Amino acid sequence: MLKGITTARTTSLAVSGAFLLALIVLASSSSFAQDDAQDTQPCVKITRIAGCVRVERGGAEPVDVGIGDLLYAGDVLFVEKDAKVQLTFPGNTLVLLKENSVLSLSELAPDECTRSSLTAGYLLANLKEALSPGATFEVETPTALAVVRGTVFEVEIHEPDEEEGTPPVYFYGHQGEVELLFAEEVLLLGPGALIQLEVGKLPRFLKHTRELEEILQMFDPEYWEEKVEEEIKEEVRKRLPKFF
Repeated sequence: MLKGITTARTTSLAVSGAFLLALIVLASSSSFAQDDAQDTQPCVKITRIAGCVRVERGGAEPVDVGIGDLLYAGDVLFVEKDAKVQLTFPGNTLVLLKENSVLSLSELAPDECTRSSLTAGYLLANLKEALSPGATFEVETPTALAVVRGTVFEVEIHEPDEEEGTPPVYFYGHQGEVELLFAEEVLLLGPGALIQLEVGKLPRFLKHTRELEEILQMFDPEYWEEKVEEEIKEEVRKRLPKFF
């Protein structure tokens, strides 16, 4: 009798282990179909992901994306609540988006202009390599256009004070300089600087205390591991409750 119970338990655990492995594989895959005709076009690659991230392409319904998926000019990325995603742009430029972010890829021309539009949420950019002469990396927001050629900076879009008002946007400088085009003016964002911009109001020039080393840690693998492990455990609990 004991032998039979032991065998049954071992079999059950083996099945659950195989199921957990399948969940891990599914967690890093997606249902997002890639178009072979786009392989020659400049693209953005999803290199890390945690939580639910979707992409809208060509006006179709947004679909889930996963690690390794490629994004192209015209795509719109939606980062859902409690999610985050790391992107690699042409030229080895890294971009991190946190929860409730919406990013549109407007233009991908690495030798000329790479432009994205952040309409909600949070963006961290790390231009690890110098751009080609004359090339720019640009991030458009509801209040200003950030133009950079090699730097580390953050953008946070806050909720507007009024229901139909324009959201205030906060720009954090960490390394190098960022040109902010705001109300026909050019503002320079340097290391340690914090500039708050809101339509119809004067710019606010502040200082921040965020450390560059801590900011760059958000690109490290360890930053993502805890979140991914939590997702897998939660999925297993839902599907195999009797083992927990």
